[in-house]
Amino acid sequence: MTLEKEHILVIRLGALGDLVFCFQAFHEIRQAHPDADIALLTREPFAAFAASLPWFNRVIIDTHPTFATPVRWLKLRHEIASFAPSVVYDLQGKNRQTILYALLGGPFGPAWSGAAPLCKYPRPWPPAPGMSFPEFMAAQLRAAGVLSMPAPDLFWFDAPTAKFALPSHYAVLIPGCSPNALHKRWPPQKFATLAKKLHDKGLACVAVGTQADEDVVNSIKASVPELMDLCGKTTLFELAGVLRRAALAVGNDTGPLHIAAVLRTPTVALFSGKSDPIWSRPPGPNVAWRQSTNLEDLSVANVVAAIDTVLNFGD
Repeated sequence: MTLEKEHILVIRLGALGDLVFCFQAFHEIRQAHPDADIALLTREPFAAFAASLPWFNRVIIDTHPTFATPVRWLKLRHEIASFAPSVVYDLQGKNRQTILYALLGGPFGPAWSGAAPLCKYPRPWPPAPGMSFPEFMAAQLRAAGVLSMPAPDLFWFDAPTAKFALPSHYAVLIPGCSPNALHKRWPPQKFATLAKKLHDKGLACVAVGTQADEDVVNSIKASVPELMDLCGKTTLFELAGVLRRAALAVGNDTGPLHIAAVLRTPTVALFSGKSDPIWSRPPGPNVAWRQSTNLEDLSVANVVAAIDTVLNFGD
């Protein structure tokens, strides 16, 4: 007699950085359910990347139903109910997931870990003072009986980079950000000044990002023509390869910066006053951050001091 596989659903929406923040949680869930069929519920833009993650057997697309589109809610409920999860780990924890929890039977449905009322495994709330988001997720998983595990080996998150003819010793600059979050952007002229200082320390500079970041990078190149521009020229896995091989990554609070950190590249993150750097600190072992109410006021000297802490440079 063959026992039917356990079905587990993990919910994590959002952008690239949101998924990267959850690598440790994804890994621990897989270790807790090594033989299960595990599905990730996420959004369409990052579904292909989600499908490449080694912890999941399948991806279910959240089409972002609203009260104005009840048919979408019913279709989403049907797809998840057809998957028939016995346990749901809701790592999103918003009101929309509470609606889904109710549609799946509430406390009479799958064992639910998250923020939904009367769920079997409620996450600790509020977060403890000084807690980062990965630590908060870890507390949620411990409440559900998922054990702490060593960090996963991310050997799979890589691609050859020879075609880019990268310098032998380089720093990656990440000067872009979401077009809807310009408060997260450190001025390009300050990135240019930083690039010159890094060159004096023996580090060439490589800029990464999307094609939408080209204007920012061109502004930097106007002062630093030797800057290598890879914006829009890498796949996501090639980007990981570039970041993995870098001596340093410095940038705004955006997805590629979090990739650098989780790949254990020495990383310096720049935050405006609208973000909490304790909560949003990139998930890596060698990370420093600097914050200013307005990023325009964050000095290059302050960022260089942070770089010195992760690289142990000295004057």
